[in-house]
Amino acid sequence: MLEPLFGVLALFPTADDLLKAIPEVKKRGFTKLEAYTPYPVHGIDEALDLPKSKLGVLVFLMASLGAISMFLFEWWTSTVSYPLLTAGKAYNGWPAWVPPMLEGTILVGTFTAALGMLFVFNRLPFFGNPMLRSKAIDRITREKFALVIRPGAGGLDTGGAIAALKAAGGEDIEVVQAPRYSKAGLAWWSKAIGAVGAACVVAGYGTAWVIRTFPTTRPMVEMEDQPRLDAQAADTFFASGRGMQLPPDGTVPRTFMPILAAGPGDGGKALMNPLPVTDSVLERGRTQFDIHCAVCHDRLGTGKAWLDSTYKAQPTDLQSSTVRDASDGYLYWVISRGFASMPAYAADISPDDRWAIIRYVRALQRSQDAPMRDVK
Repeated sequence: MLEPLFGVLALFPTADDLLKAIPEVKKRGFTKLEAYTPYPVHGIDEALDLPKSKLGVLVFLMASLGAISMFLFEWWTSTVSYPLLTAGKAYNGWPAWVPPMLEGTILVGTFTAALGMLFVFNRLPFFGNPMLRSKAIDRITREKFALVIRPGAGGLDTGGAIAALKAAGGEDIEVVQAPRYSKAGLAWWSKAIGAVGAACVVAGYGTAWVIRTFPTTRPMVEMEDQPRLDAQAADTFFASGRGMQLPPDGTVPRTFMPILAAGPGDGGKALMNPLPVTDSVLERGRTQFDIHCAVCHDRLGTGKAWLDSTYKAQPTDLQSSTVRDASDGYLYWVISRGFASMPAYAADISPDDRWAIIRYVRALQRSQDAPMRDVK
């Protein structure tokens, strides 16, 4: 039985010759054409009237799906399954999710491009393209450019196709037959899957054998025993001999405002209480006052210490006119830096808590010397 006709093939020396030949062949009534080139040729799709490939659309859709999937995965783990507050960031801090979203986009898009091109559009694993049996295939893959006239619905006039290709400047014209191939059955798929599985087993055991046999071979040794800096240990990598480095001079924590005033008087002029007088602020100030201040200044701020006679210091009476007349900035400086026998509390009380304590002290002062307008 004769093999069916695949087409009539002609070779062209350059890409320009191929592009010029296509419209010439079309003028003779042959419109079902295919081109084979050793490298991509710009404009060949338009010349052959080929529809735009749908691979780009498929890659875009799947890459978008990868990005959305990673976003939902990060959202679920960070806000629902395992919420963890890190560096003060919100649980749903999406900017931190951009790197995994990018990786998901690239991963899914890359696999879609490769597998879609191979299995969807090229219909692999069919490896029986008739062009592989042509005499010109070795030159097509290196230096020549081929144009093939394919049979249409009514067959193909072989003589007319040969004449058309010759008139367009074609060389080494040949008629290519399409061999008959049977579809891959269960036996073929079993062999293919078995071969892939065997290759994976050999690769896995081979890699394990190499690592065990040559344990100091680079880069395996670097992957297993990597140099590192331990936070609390000595290390010769830095000149200071420490693994953990001190911050540069003048470094302050985020949201921390250093006190630049040299003394309480300057502090009284430069510092202002940023907290409003609200129930929540006063309650916060009362809690901190009872924890840090009441033991020396009394719960009402009278300066009557709760400690025994061995405590010789004389706490300031917060109800005195001196303290009443002092500004909030003055008191803030004293709490932060300390004054006389009072130690500095900047390391123990946060800035907002210090301001809240001052609001509460003002409330205490007013409670012990309230004007008639406050009496209801």
